[in-house]
Amino acid sequence: MNRRTAVLALATFACAQSAANHEILGDRLYAAADYRSALAEYQLGLRAGRGKGLHAKAAAAALHTGDLGFAAQEYRALAHDDPSRSDEAADGLERTARQAGGLNDRTALAAALDGLREIAPSRSLGPYAWIVALDAATAGNTTDAMAYLPTAIATAPDAATADSLLYVYGEAAALAKDCVTAAAVFEGVVRRQRQSAVQDAAREGMARCALMRGDAMLAAGHPADAEVWFQKASTPGAGNEVGRAAALGLGDVALARGDLTTAVDFYQQALVGGMPGDTLAQRAQEKLNALGKADSTSAPQHE
Repeated sequence: MNRRTAVLALATFACAQSAANHEILGDRLYAAADYRSALAEYQLGLRAGRGKGLHAKAAAAALHTGDLGFAAQEYRALAHDDPSRSDEAADGLERTARQAGGLNDRTALAAALDGLREIAPSRSLGPYAWIVALDAATAGNTTDAMAYLPTAIATAPDAATADSLLYVYGEAAALAKDCVTAAAVFEGVVRRQRQSAVQDAAREGMARCALMRGDAMLAAGHPADAEVWFQKASTPGAGNEVGRAAALGLGDVALARGDLTTAVDFYQQALVGGMPGDTLAQRAQEKLNALGKADSTSAPQHE
C-alpha cells in the first residue's frame, strides 16, 4: 500500500468512526429527551457521511424541535437512499404534515405533501391539500395548484367549498394556458348552480378562455374560427375588460375580411368604458388612427 492510499484509508476510517460516534451520542441525547442536541449530533453524522442510518433519526428529532422543513427533507431522503423504508418515510411525512398544518407552517406543509406525492402517490394527502393548493394558486404556481386541487376538491367539507376550489382549478388551468381544461371546469361550476357568486366568476372565466382561444386562432391566421371565440367572449357574464378585448378582436377579424366599416364599429366599442391611455384603449385608437379615424371618441358634428 502506497502512502497516498494509506492516508485515504485512514481518513475514511476516521470519518466512519466520527459518524458512528455522532450517532451514538445522538441516540443517548434523544433517549434523554434532549432533542435539540440530539438533532445537532445527527446532523454532524450526516455531514460526516453516515447517510442512510441517520435520516430517520434526524427527522424524528426535528419533529420534536419543530424543525419541520428539515424533518420533511430527511424523510424524503430516507426513501431515496433506502427504498425498502419508503412506507416508514411516508408515515413520517404524514406526521410532519399534520404537525405543520396544526402550526400553520405552510412551507413545511408543502414540503411534506410534495414528499408524499413523490414517494407514496397512492396515499391520501389529507385535509391539508387545499391549503397548499390555494397557496400555490395564489403564488401563480399552476403546476402545484393543479396537482393538489383535485384532492382538495374531493376532500372538501361541503359542496360550497368544493365549488370554490373547482373554480380555482379552472383559474389555474387558464393561467397555465390550458383553456380546454379551464373551460370544461368553468362550465361544470356553472351547471352545478350552487353559489351565484362562484357561478358569475366562472362565467367570466369562460369568457376569458374564449378570448384567449380567439387570440390564438387569429394569430394562427384563422380569422373565421377566431370570430366564433370572440363572439363567445362577448356574451353576457364577461367582464368589461374581456368584452372590450373581444370587440378589439372582432374588429381585427372584420378588417381581415376587408369590412372596414364593421372594423371601425368594433374598435370604437373597444374604447367604451376604458380609462384614457389604458392598453386596450390605446390599441383600439391606434387601429382607428391607422384607418384614418382620428379621435374617434368624440361624437360626430352635425350641421
